[in-house]
Parts: sequence; structure tokens; C-alpha cells
Amino acid sequence: MSEKKSEGMKQIEEEVEQEIRSLEEADKAKFKTLSEILSDDTGPKEAYVPALNCKIKFHELKFGDYPALAEEKDPFKLAVKTLLLTWGRADSSVTEENLARLGLVKCTRILEALGLGGARGPLSKPTQT
Repeated sequence: MSEKKSEGMKQIEEEVEQEIRSLEEADKAKFKTLSEILSDDTGPKEAYVPALNCKIKFHELKFGDYPALAEEKDPFKLAVKTLLLTWGRADSSVTEENLARLGLVKCTRILEALGLGGARGPLSKPTQT
């Protein structure tokens, strides 16, 4: 029982230390205008895709992208649009035709690596045959 308490206390202490570090970083941070933030966000970013053991370049989704994405109800078409708006902006070989040839699991792993949630198609786990 005391072992569980010590593990719990250790976790609480780590969370407190993390919060202290975050507050210290916030104290050192400078104020920025939207123009400054936008100027910092001009180029593509990189994401490591562990399932493919590679890095890809992408651009983040912008607020202006959401209306087009919100219209799409089909999850597969939504994934294609999302990849075109992110990965496709940084890599001209990312086209609808090429994405149609990409495996569903790879597509899901790329979306996850881009920080776009736990995207899941109809099969969240590979099945065994």
C-alpha cells in the first residue's frame, strides 16, 4: 500500500515541478502581436512518422481551412482534404491521385503524426487473417 502512495506522490511531485517550470517559462516569455506570430509561422514544419520511419514536411491547418473541412461528411474524403491542406502544401507530390493509392493505415499514421488527433478509419486495428 505504501508503495502505491509513494508512486502517487512521485507523480504529484513531477506534475508540480512541471507546473513550476511552465510558470517560469511564462514569466520569461515576451508579448507578441498577431503579426509577429504570423511572421514566425511562414515555413513548413517537419513531423516524424514512426510507422513509416521517415519525416515529412507539412503546413499547419489554418482557420480559413475549416469551412471546407466542415462541409465534408465522408471520413475518407475528409482525410484526403486534410492531407492536401497540410502535407500537400509542403510536398507537391501529395495529390488526390497519389493519396488514393496510399494505404489506410499509413494515412491514419500520418494524420496522427501531424497532430490531427487519433484519426481512425473503419478499422482502427489491423486484422489478422
